[in-house]
Amino acid sequence: MILPGTTLFPQMTLPLRIFEPRYRRMLADVLEGGRMFAVALRNPKIKGENPMSIGGLGLVSTAVEQPDGTSLLTLLGLARVEFISPLRLKPYPVYAIRALTAPPADAPQTDALAKKVRALVRKRVKQGFDLGIPLPEDPVQAKELQAMQAIANASFQQFGRHLSRIKSPEQLADLVASTLIGDPLARQLLLATPQIEQRLQRLHQLLLVTDFRTDNPTP
Repeated sequence: MILPGTTLFPQMTLPLRIFEPRYRRMLADVLEGGRMFAVALRNPKIKGENPMSIGGLGLVSTAVEQPDGTSLLTLLGLARVEFISPLRLKPYPVYAIRALTAPPADAPQTDALAKKVRALVRKRVKQGFDLGIPLPEDPVQAKELQAMQAIANASFQQFGRHLSRIKSPEQLADLVASTLIGDPLARQLLLATPQIEQRLQRLHQLLLVTDFRTDNPTP
């Protein structure tokens, strides 16, 4: 699937609603086969439906068909993949791919970078997640916004607790990237960086300029 604004990282989950006829056909074929397909971010610099060169291969872990023929599914990320060349484009895109694996890492440097990322995320979690919406004058609307803000803060705190249990620097990088980096091209940059030290360095730089009220990098 070639989608705008969407990336799939290894070990992360991606909820999808399949409604286009071509992708409904693709899902039927996938469920009859290995239950796997790749997700690619649409290249914004090229007209038409062209994928970025790196995407994510996923496994369909759940798929529920709706009465209208659409499907709700959860895709579990398995690996980074490179799209080598198109094999066919109809009824849905099929590409030759190869898996990308991380080269051997320098453990002391990787651990030091992971520690810096953890410290920055912990600091941001303590600050809370600001929805960035002014409090309405209407009491009912104000109460609803306050409830939404409380849920956002609770979810952010839960994310912080979950992060503390992640031991792998690579999994840490992908979890933080997929959860806290809102800009699709910034996420794509991290997805396309298999080398873990470089990925952690880029992630740390992005976190330093990320405004969690909008989940986007600040100017």
